[in-house]
Amino acid sequence: MILYIEKPKWYTSYDLIHKIKKLYPRKTKIWHAWTLDPMATWLMIVAIGKDTKRLQDFVWLDKVYSTTIDFSKKSDTRDMQYWKEFEQLEIDSFDSIPSMQDLESVLERKLWISQWPLTPFSAKKVKWKKLYEYAREWNPIFIDCDMELIWFTIINYSFPLVEIELHVWSGTYIRSIAHRLWEQFWLWGILTELHRSKVGNIVI
Repeated sequence: MILYIEKPKWYTSYDLIHKIKKLYPRKTKIWHAWTLDPMATWLMIVAIGKDTKRLQDFVWLDKVYSTTIDFSKKSDTRDMQYWKEFEQLEIDSFDSIPSMQDLESVLERKLWISQWPLTPFSAKKVKWKKLYEYAREWNPIFIDCDMELIWFTIINYSFPLVEIELHVWSGTYIRSIAHRLWEQFWLWGILTELHRSKVGNIVI
């Protein structure tokens, strides 16, 4: 059985699996395709029993996300996961504010770029250990990874908040795209919302 589930905010992927396991007999195989950040919501694909072997069919599918970026805040994780630790600037302190055309121009130049900076607070593994585990030990690792932005749409923009829909290939981290965006304008920035609405032809 394959389940398409709307993951709640602040649940880890394992939190969701743990809850589902309570509904099935002990030792039933249950797992998911990809890991969603705790802050991220919506589409997770979960397989039950023998269908866990089918999860590899979903690994390389493209995805669609919508995200909200706040250019007045910053944190080490580049999102709201550790919300008590982020810093905030007042709007009046910014020297210049990019227009929507400025944002679109930067994103258009990034289409199909293959290398993007990965946040040190991610679940990607290096030497069998997740990057965020290194970061929590005060030994952050900064690497670039293969990622691809296929297209984007700026849904709403009222500085310091911008809402963007992004169509990406598998393995792309939205925080990396957002990081490059605010980096171009010497701004701060974090993700305050992140929703995965589509995987391949699967839509929630």
